[in-house]
Amino acid sequence: MKRYRLLGASSSVTMLLFSLSLATACSQSGGDKPVQEAPQAGTKTKEPVELVVYNVSNAGATAEAFMESDIGKEIKAKFPHVTIKFIATGKGTTPAELAISGQPIDLIISSIYSYPVLADNSLLYDMSDLIAKNKYDIGRLEPSAIEFQKLFGNGAIYGFPVSSTPVALFYNKDIFDKFGVPYPKDGMTWDETYELAKKLTRTDGGTPYYGFATRYPFMYNTNQLSLSYYNPKTQSVTVSDDKFKLFMENFTRFVQIPGNEKATTDMFMKEKNVAMMAYQIGRWDFDSWDMVSMPTFKEAPGVGPQNYSTFMNISSTSKYKDQAFEILMALTSDEYQMNISKSGTLPIVRTPEVIKAFGQTADAASGRNFRGKNVSAFFPQKRPTPSFVTKYDDAIAKRMNTAFADMAAGTKDAVTALREAQETASKDVAAFKK
Repeated sequence: MKRYRLLGASSSVTMLLFSLSLATACSQSGGDKPVQEAPQAGTKTKEPVELVVYNVSNAGATAEAFMESDIGKEIKAKFPHVTIKFIATGKGTTPAELAISGQPIDLIISSIYSYPVLADNSLLYDMSDLIAKNKYDIGRLEPSAIEFQKLFGNGAIYGFPVSSTPVALFYNKDIFDKFGVPYPKDGMTWDETYELAKKLTRTDGGTPYYGFATRYPFMYNTNQLSLSYYNPKTQSVTVSDDKFKLFMENFTRFVQIPGNEKATTDMFMKEKNVAMMAYQIGRWDFDSWDMVSMPTFKEAPGVGPQNYSTFMNISSTSKYKDQAFEILMALTSDEYQMNISKSGTLPIVRTPEVIKAFGQTADAASGRNFRGKNVSAFFPQKRPTPSFVTKYDDAIAKRMNTAFADMAAGTKDAVTALREAQETASKDVAAFKK
């Protein structure tokens, strides 16, 4: 399963807000406007209806947890005539099994990585006609989340993003203060981050400190170079080119810093001995952390990470597509997005007021205290073209994980490791196609 300081706003926040406001003004030609709601759906039936919600991305999801989530509470409050039947993927409830059994599905909770299996089982539905019918302005949503779908479906739009995951370079202030090293800054390159990581990787008083941690699969999923494991146009694996070499060498060098080999993202929260972590937001039991924008490649200056959205799709099997679309409109309204933004969930609308409100009511006791923190790091001004996602990616990813481990350990150079990954993954895909 796709990037503002609340107290004492920095100049970068001011510029970001200005640029967002300017973009809104240009697109609406009406100057500054107050927060707007999404247009209301054409169908306003209040007849009782049961809608089936299928979570294809999380086998551990439950009906109780869903109804207590922000989405579940919104549906309950705004659509009292709707009863939800909830299904999570698992044994007997995979997309293929549900398709074969004829189980009706109305709404699907997914990530971009679920799209190939949903497409294979003919569960995706192009909402373009519903969007036109209800005069819904998709320009108000995160552009890259829409662009991904258009690339995947040759112009089709299968769902709306409803929230996103905050991604940044997080850092532990205590470690920087302990060793007298200046904090990271917005706009750093990966080269600058690497030099900083080397300074902070050391042992003091018997305690090891690690300069940097991340997870390769996550960095690929949000990669800033628009890399794709497989090219559907050429029907070929594409992991041995110079861009992949650049990407892999960038992250394996952090693992190769003497003393930094064992750094993990879990240590950032548990042992609290990791100085910097490139990853998604967590719920942490300490408050001496902050974040800056994800470092960038000098070969792709200013390009932030790919959007990491949660989507809701309308199923092709739904008999209640109008009602399902009403729910999607509510979940992407400025009202709902303002509520989740305030509580610390990344919104997927471009409304400046909603973005500015991010984290204002987040509960410090839950590990989500954003007050005084550099939340502008979560909102890059430029995102890359989304990667292609295919049903072969899992098989190719296994080979790439091996290549990364070999490179990090120094047992193979990048050219050799990637060539072998290309060859073995190509054989895996060929076998998969038979």
